[in-house]
Amino acid sequence: MKTELVYIYNLLLMMFYAVTMAFSVSFFIREKNKKRKSLYLVTSLYVLFFILDNSIISMTEIISSFASNYNSSFQGTSFIKTTIFLVNNFCQLWIVHYVSKSKIPWWEYLILLAVFLFMLLPSLPNTATKVYLYYLPNQLLLFYTGFIAFLNIKNKNLATLNKKYLRWMATLAIIASLAILIEDTFVIFTVDQYSIFNTKIMNRNVSEDLFSITVCWLLLYYFLKDYPILEKRIQHLQSDTSSKNASQAFFDHYHLTEREQEICQLLLEHKQNQEIAKELYLSVGTVKTHIHNIYIKMAVNKREQFFSLYKDYLADYS
Repeated sequence: MKTELVYIYNLLLMMFYAVTMAFSVSFFIREKNKKRKSLYLVTSLYVLFFILDNSIISMTEIISSFASNYNSSFQGTSFIKTTIFLVNNFCQLWIVHYVSKSKIPWWEYLILLAVFLFMLLPSLPNTATKVYLYYLPNQLLLFYTGFIAFLNIKNKNLATLNKKYLRWMATLAIIASLAILIEDTFVIFTVDQYSIFNTKIMNRNVSEDLFSITVCWLLLYYFLKDYPILEKRIQHLQSDTSSKNASQAFFDHYHLTEREQEICQLLLEHKQNQEIAKELYLSVGTVKTHIHNIYIKMAVNKREQFFSLYKDYLADYS
């Protein structure tokens, strides 16, 4: 009966992860904006490693021979588990910095590498203390990630939506890191057994499951609720008279000349080069030159990228 319940639990969990990943991948495929496309790529990778991690854990719970081999190899430090931690740690930091509209500093990459090497290279004999120290840096890093999110909530340059998700991420990361650490302390030192003749390891951490479930719930909440609202808000701004102020701020932000502003406004009205040339009494070649200069200032190459950039600016402007 216990095995059946474990199987059902893992099946439901994997289905939930799979649905979340399907949404993330679909948004990645259809998104034209490079920045948001990168976000959906990272979230897809993040959930993929949730699936990989739970697949391994479920096999240790259901297949006894696999559990025996895995637990024995784990005492020598599992490369697969260490890689999963590395990817998850990177994705967590990257997402927080993305929502904070900042880049990961070089020294945080060094921290990620240091944690990875610390976990990968065994330095102690096979004891509960060694296993505890194996997991500890990851919970500290998760707490740090939550702390970074908390600090960025006060950033006045961020949109309300960004601050809302930073608040949620900060709360989740800080609480989860403490809960996982407490559960690890109890299980590793009182439940698990580490010896050559009798190895008994409980690979599942319930607090980690709750953390990953909440992460997926937040992603689905964004995909199904906040993203559609954001799109409607942008469309409203584009059609409303207030968008004129936003457009002017957009032009000023990229230091467009008066002529470039005129052309840019017509581009936003989805007019072709010939139409722009006719309306402004310019040659098509001159219009193309101005458009090329506009694209250089905005670091884009195509009209689709130009419109995506404008939509992003409107979202922040609102």
